[in-house]
Amino acid sequence: FEIALKLRGGPSLVFAHSMGNNVFRYFLEWLKLEIAPKHYIQWLDKHIHAYFAVGAPLLGSTESVRATLSGTTSGLPITEGTARLMFNSFAASLWLLPFSKYCKADNVYWKHFFEGKAHINRQQCDEMEYSSDNSGWPTTLVSIEVPTVRGTDAYPSIMDITEDITSNMECGKPTLLSFSAREVSDGTLFKTMLDYDPQSKALIHQLEKYYQGDPVLNPLTPWERPPIKNVFCIYGIDTKTEVGYYFAPSGKPYPDNWIITDVIYEFERSLLSRQIRSFFFWKA
Repeated sequence: FEIALKLRGGPSLVFAHSMGNNVFRYFLEWLKLEIAPKHYIQWLDKHIHAYFAVGAPLLGSTESVRATLSGTTSGLPITEGTARLMFNSFAASLWLLPFSKYCKADNVYWKHFFEGKAHINRQQCDEMEYSSDNSGWPTTLVSIEVPTVRGTDAYPSIMDITEDITSNMECGKPTLLSFSAREVSDGTLFKTMLDYDPQSKALIHQLEKYYQGDPVLNPLTPWERPPIKNVFCIYGIDTKTEVGYYFAPSGKPYPDNWIITDVIYEFERSLLSRQIRSFFFWKA
């Protein structure tokens, strides 16, 4: 921005797409800690004329949960299990996790000065989070069947014997667990899945170290409008949006140990189940 101002003599236009909006948000929060508060607005007015947020995941992306648990190939000639391994190997992937619009971030600016940089950015949820359904989302974000048998025998590694999985799963009726957006972003989902999925431990570590423990911002919290003079949000329309998933054990070893049994879509203020193939309405 400084170089552009020097070369062009005026402020810049910022175009950010998808996760790029999260990067830009992080830059703004970092800048707020680096310069005096009264100079922050002045700096933005001087260096940024307009911000175009294209497809910004302002409350996260539901599809990131799908990629985390079962894998999304995005058109690549690879298996979903391989895609899952690749997706989970990048700590930045969790940056797209969905979260509740009712759970705000701590005031990092004051913590930065009074508590130092070593702190956990916990979510602070208001009453609406607990009185409303599904963290303000149109439906339950994740519903997953887990076997009654716990431990490594329930889901062995790729080197273990697949037959053991089938015999263990037949010992009892699966239990259906449901998780809201808040329970995904605060790690409750992955902590619950520790006994059922070997990837959960690494995901918890990434979440606590790089998100909840970030000295600048817990990005899995709602945005506030940046104090930029001109802000434009651009999205596509007339497309079904995935808002919820049902998972079940596949009977295969990790990383292919989960399959999607149903997907819930939102379309024109209605919900569509891939399995039931019918619409039902919801209220905000």
